[in-house]
Amino acid sequence: MRWFWIFLVILIAGGLWFVLSEPVPVELPQPDSPASVPPTNSEPPASPPPPAAIPAPELDLLGESGSIVRPKPVLLTDTRSPNDVVRRIDDRTLELDGRFRIVGNGRADDPYRISWELLTSSNSYVDAAVKALTPPPWVRALDGTYIEISGYYSTAVRVSAAKNLLLTLNRWDGCCIGLPPTPFDAVDMDMRAPVMMQGLHLFRFGTFRGRLVVSPFETGGFLLGLYRLEDTTFEQ
Repeated sequence: MRWFWIFLVILIAGGLWFVLSEPVPVELPQPDSPASVPPTNSEPPASPPPPAAIPAPELDLLGESGSIVRPKPVLLTDTRSPNDVVRRIDDRTLELDGRFRIVGNGRADDPYRISWELLTSSNSYVDAAVKALTPPPWVRALDGTYIEISGYYSTAVRVSAAKNLLLTLNRWDGCCIGLPPTPFDAVDMDMRAPVMMQGLHLFRFGTFRGRLVVSPFETGGFLLGLYRLEDTTFEQ
């Protein structure tokens, strides 16, 4: 009888273990029925249009030979004579080309006071690469007259005094500090007397008077000079 109860207890314990250890089933979501699925277009959605291609630049910066190609500025011409662009305002004032006003009479004792804007206007008319060496008529009108102009002056070599100076629109020490000049914003000056050039890497500014010579100087298709002052004096 005792063994019967022992067997019964073991049987009940085994049944409980079997019930408790059985995994609980997990309900998985059922797919929607065909009736509940909204109708779809059988064709795939249209893909967005490709981005517009960026047009290639018209300028080949390297060129076929591999050399750098730079855009050429538009070159202007003016066939008028200097007399056609000069208009006298009063006894001491002239207007050139209707936009440049200068004061003076163009003599050594009363020079024309001119601006760098007037001189640099030749940039659009002179290009030695295409043999265009004729400055505009309002610049040629000053050729041979005495002018007065202010700017920065320097020498090609380091000396204590010099009779040949370079007058420039922008600051430049003649070597490596400042903005190197171009033939349109620089004037080669032959001084009447030497000018003292003490100190190193100094920016020197002054006013000069002299007889202006407008004469393009080019070699190998490069413009090296355009303006020169002769019999020049240092005013201040």
